[in-house]
Order: sequence, then C-alpha cells, then structure tokens
Amino acid sequence: MNWKKGLIGGMAGWLMAASALTVGAADVPEMPEDGTQIESEIVAGAALTEEDAAMRLYYLGLLTGTGTNVNGGIDFALGKGLTRVESAVLAVRLMGQEEYVRSAMLPHPFYDVPEWASPYVGYLYSRGLLDDLLVGMFGPMFDPNFAETPERFMSYMLYALGYRMNEGDYSYPMAAECGRKIGICVTKEDEPLTRGGAALAMYNTLRTTMKGSRQILSDALVKQGRMDYQDAVFMLWSDDTNETDVFLDAVGYTVDWTIPDGYYTITASDSGKALNVASSGANTDYEGVGVTTWDATGDITQTFRIERTERGTYYIYSAASRSGFGRVIGAGAGVSEVGLYSATSKNAMEFYIRGCADGSWEIVSASREGQYLSCRDSHSSGGKIALAAVPQTWNFERQGIVSADGRELAIFVAESLVVTQGAYDEFSHMEQNALDIQPMERAVRAPFDGQIVRIDATELACNAVWFQSASPVLYADGTYDYMTVCFLHDNDISDLAVGQGYTQGDYFYDSGDYGVSSGKHVHVAVYRGEYCGSMRCGSGDVYAQDAFFLPDDTYVYNGYGLNWKKMSDAG
Repeated sequence: MNWKKGLIGGMAGWLMAASALTVGAADVPEMPEDGTQIESEIVAGAALTEEDAAMRLYYLGLLTGTGTNVNGGIDFALGKGLTRVESAVLAVRLMGQEEYVRSAMLPHPFYDVPEWASPYVGYLYSRGLLDDLLVGMFGPMFDPNFAETPERFMSYMLYALGYRMNEGDYSYPMAAECGRKIGICVTKEDEPLTRGGAALAMYNTLRTTMKGSRQILSDALVKQGRMDYQDAVFMLWSDDTNETDVFLDAVGYTVDWTIPDGYYTITASDSGKALNVASSGANTDYEGVGVTTWDATGDITQTFRIERTERGTYYIYSAASRSGFGRVIGAGAGVSEVGLYSATSKNAMEFYIRGCADGSWEIVSASREGQYLSCRDSHSSGGKIALAAVPQTWNFERQGIVSADGRELAIFVAESLVVTQGAYDEFSHMEQNALDIQPMERAVRAPFDGQIVRIDATELACNAVWFQSASPVLYADGTYDYMTVCFLHDNDISDLAVGQGYTQGDYFYDSGDYGVSSGKHVHVAVYRGEYCGSMRCGSGDVYAQDAFFLPDDTYVYNGYGLNWKKMSDAG
C-alpha cells in the first residue's frame, strides 16, 4: 500500500484528551537539578537530518511547508526561528489533538491570540502548560509572534511522553535540559529554537520511551489505535537493516497485519511495474488467463480486489472479472506459473500477505510452503508472474470500486435498499431533493473515498454531516465530478470530526431519529461538486438514483419504484 501518499490527516485523534491541569506556576514542585525524574530514552529509529525529519513529519500531517524551494521541493524554512503560536500548533498535532481542539474550543485568558489559533492555545492552557504567561499591561498575554524558547517547546514534548509538572516530573526552567539529557532536544543552551530544531525534537519524541514504561510514544499510539502500524514504521524506518531490526525488536512490532478488503493496484517494489492481467484474446471469461507485470497506466486490468477469509488468508481477484466471473489468482497443480481461476476451482489459491519494515509487502502461498508471488523479470513489461522460493516485495495502493475505464464509482451507502420516502414526496420531503432509507443493518458506509467537510450537530439540523469525495467520481447518470453527500438523524456523532477521512465502504454513520423524525432512518441528500456554503442542509441537487450505483449483491427490499443502476451497468 502506498501509504506515504495518504498520511495527511491520518494521524487525527492519536491521544484521548487528558483532564485539565489548572495549577499555577507557583504550585509546581521544583525538580532536582540533575533531572533524574525524567527516565525516558531514545530506543528506536535512526538519527536524521533536519530535512529528513521534517519530510517524515510532513507525510504524517504534523508539519507543513512554507512554499516551494528553487528545486521545486517543499520549503520547510528550517533555519527560521519558531514562533510561540507555531509551537502551540506543532505541539497539539504531536499530541494528536488537532481535530479535538477545533471542536472543543477550550477557553483561555489571553487577549492577543489570533482567532484561528485560539483552539490550540486553549488546549495547552487547559493542560496547565501556559500558567506562567498570566502577565501583561492590558491583561494576560500570549504574545503569539514571540520567539519560542527551547524550554517551553520541550515542556510540550515531555507532556506528550506522559510527564507532568504538577507531579514534580519537571519544571519550565529545567524542561530543555531534561530534553537534552534524554536526547530529544538538539538545541544547545542559549541557542534559539528553529523550525528545524523543533522538527528533530518531534521526531525524537516519537521514538522515545514513555514515562514509567519501555514503550516508545509511537508504539503506544499504535497500541491505542491512534496511529497506524505502517505510519510508525515509516516514521522510524532506517536504510540500515540492522538498525531497523533493533527498532522492531525494541517496540515489539510484528510483520503481520490486516489489509482491509478493497480494490488495489499492486506494483513491484523494485521496478514500479504493475500486476496485470494478460491479454485474454478469445477467452472472454478470463478462465486460465495469465498474470504479468506492465507499466502502470490505470488500466482496469491492473486493479485487483483483495478479500480476507476467516482463516486470515486472502483471495486476490482480478477487478476485470470480479463482477462477472470472480476469477482469482492461482496456479495449476505442479505448475508455478500464475493465472486466473474461478474461486471454487482447485487451482484457485489463498495467500498470506506479510508486511515488511519499509512498508512493502510479501505475498506468500498459503498452500505451498515457502512459495512467494514473484515476477521472473519484474523490470520487463510482460514479465510473467510465478510462484518462487525467492521473496519479492510489492506495494499496494488502495483504489475505489472502478469502472472499465478506471473511474471510481459512487456506491450506494448501505448494504440493503429500503426506501421509505423519495425526493419531493408528499410528506416531509415536499420541498426537498432527498431520500429516506432504513438500512436493515442500520449502518451507513462511505460511498467513495473522501472526508467529512462540515458538521452541524444541532437538533434543528438533525446532526447533519456532509461527506465529500477526495476526487471526481462516476455518477450513475454518467456525470464525472466531485460529489458531496449530506446525512441526517444519527443520534450520536460525537466520534466524528471535520477532516476525518474514510475509504469507500467504511462504516461511519448510523440510522437514528435525532431531530425532526418519525422513526429511525437516514436522510440522504446528494450535491454535485465540492462542498460549498450554499449547499442547503438536507436538500440536494442530484437525485440519489442518478448518483449512486448499487453493488450487484445489494439486497433490495424496497427500491421505491426508482430506476437504480447496478455496478455491472457501469461497464
């Protein structure tokens, strides 16, 4: 999976909000001068340059650039001094609280904080990390453009590692020295803190053990479900194989994890050539058609559906045959060359898919011990795929359900179709282009890859959530454009936040009766294009049946007489 390209935003919600600390600076116990109460140490990852650390933080959505440099790359302005407001934003991101603070809007006493930065400052103040700033001629001042000190920034890093000033673990004057002692602070005494120094401090903090534990911060986040395993591996991976092995052992990671069911392009790590279905010729049902590698182009024959079995193995279907013939990758008895076979055929194969420390994957036969899915010449277009004893690694990139020409389809939002009210109906929809559905499973799923772009958690708006596609999608009426969908009536949306991303098919919304409702259901309104403020809550500009394709296996209990198109109609 090419997860490096999809990490921005993926780190939201790492840590649950801690209870507020409101002690004053005078109440904080003094820490011994030698800092012996800070016992953490760096035990994983590799020493990086400022640029490398910044780039890894960038991929994880923790650091943004300031523009483009002369070479066309990202300019992180690493030599520039870090301001106090920049420091607050970086700290909140490292703690995984950015989405939370935007919705919580915690108060603070400072009159000079820009409105956009107020949520970040409010969070740090509520944690007792800004108590020494209650001074100023006209009232408490934050002084947002003031040059941040290593002491304050390191107090944020120590807090992320579980240390608390009100418990006597450290004090503001000693924070930077504590950071230097354990190796997370590279800024020398009396040296100004730069954006580069902050980037290294954040990277080092993520590979440092927590208070009272041998677990590093990034591993703690993985165990909590707040950070993906792949993200942690990317953050700490080293070109030095021995160093990587040491880090894997130190944090207790394994090399097995679950790949979500879905459509993927699969490319050879060494050449970037895509797994491909060979030309079928007269064999239009794809039975026995070979599998090869080819230059990546977006061709539908280069997309495969991965489905996990109850045995923990995977079938790898060709998307070109998935809807009509269900052909999976396999090999004949005693034959190593790989082709496509019916999933019920004795030649069909199940595979284990195992992750590697660099984010690539090995595909291993579940029935033929020690046999890997490999290409005899992965650098050659048309290189034949076979089972071999020599491992080969592959990269997976998640795709939506796609049409024959490679465009992602907008898929209906539930596994069952039960329509109770249509657009401009005689009841409550007389002036609304919307659909009411009552999915028997009660779960609503993302109709495409996308993110939440607006939430109106009020009774009048019926807990409205707007979900926008990440890129243009194919409508059932043939339109190819962005799509935004508004959902109403979930009784509890406290787990949702603007900016949260979901992959097509992910469960994220429930049927309910919050607001104006006569019973549990989901109100669905569809809008053409990216979200804009003129999209009226609950009334779209596209009929649902013109927007969504029904998966061929959708259980249709009541289609309300509407003309629904199935996925197979997309070609």
